[in-house]
Amino acid sequence: MRKSWTETTLGDVADYINGYPFKPGDLGEEGTAVIRIKQLLDPMEKVDRTIANVPERCILRDGDIVFSWSGTLAVRVWNRGPAYLNQHLFRVVEKSGVSHEWLPLIIENAIEGLAEKSHGTTMKHITKQTLLPHQVFLPPLEEQKRIVDVVSSVDAYIDALQQQADTVRTARNAVLYELLSAGRDDWTEKTPNVKRVEDFAFLKRGHDLPTQSRVDGIYPVVASNGSVGYHDECIGPIPGVVTGRSGTIGKVMYLENGYWPLNTTLYVTDFMGNNEKFVALTFEIMRLETFAGGTTVPSLDRKVIKSELVYAPSVEEQKRIVEIVSSMDDVVQSTEQAVEDAKNLRSGLLSDLLSGEHEIPASYDVFVGAA
Repeated sequence: MRKSWTETTLGDVADYINGYPFKPGDLGEEGTAVIRIKQLLDPMEKVDRTIANVPERCILRDGDIVFSWSGTLAVRVWNRGPAYLNQHLFRVVEKSGVSHEWLPLIIENAIEGLAEKSHGTTMKHITKQTLLPHQVFLPPLEEQKRIVDVVSSVDAYIDALQQQADTVRTARNAVLYELLSAGRDDWTEKTPNVKRVEDFAFLKRGHDLPTQSRVDGIYPVVASNGSVGYHDECIGPIPGVVTGRSGTIGKVMYLENGYWPLNTTLYVTDFMGNNEKFVALTFEIMRLETFAGGTTVPSLDRKVIKSELVYAPSVEEQKRIVEIVSSMDDVVQSTEQAVEDAKNLRSGLLSDLLSGEHEIPASYDVFVGAA
């Protein structure tokens, strides 16, 4: 560590103010939004609201730094308007000599080390007794600002890449919809190249397996959410399109030739002479989750979708469509990989910049000012 840096702790660089312990009776449809961990991490999560009288210290405003210390360790800068902070979240306030923009970077960089010290068996959490003494290195204020500027430049690059990936994915989905669903509202069984699902592809249930969560087996076992475990029994070669029939509905996977034990929570497709990947695209565009029934565990019944109409042109045309969409999938994959590579670069850069072993020279300020 360089001489100009100081060895300190997270407790010495900030104050950590816990959110308000709302009771179920405090929450409803009216009033100010209440932010839990889910809402902090996902802007699309539905929020509860409250008209309760909440202490000033638990009011969240744009620009506030929030640290999730229970379940998921994460730090975010809040920017979605006034809200109330729920318990299990800290509002983090910088102390003298600490840049507000630098503070979330040092907390983010400390999360991996904090996770190793977390407590609990079912829900991991960090206590203040663990958080406050966690060691960090504090650079001079001028260098904190330089670090923030460098990382912000990388963040801007990642945001641009992510927007590009989102645009490509949206375009891919629009093309897929146009190729497979154009004119759907006017389809009948007499429409050219339109068939009922039961005449296009047949869904067969998977096999009964003792478990699909074992990790010491030989053969991969596909779960309804798309994850793969292992089992020491092999049912036989079942290549093709697989989708969930209970639990997680709507995820469609295309499996290459091989030995895939399939649990009864899955359907595997008999292609009935159609192109396998085209069948996968068809079930993707159908959004099978909209056909699921059940109250506690969603389930998909073959009888429910067998009469649905799908586009089923000649196999040659199916192959042409697959080639078009596959080429766009390649672009989506390469763009998403670029995003992932940039995030990994940022992570390594952040660790290096906060280690105290690398210097951003003062001449950087002149360079930025001239830009």
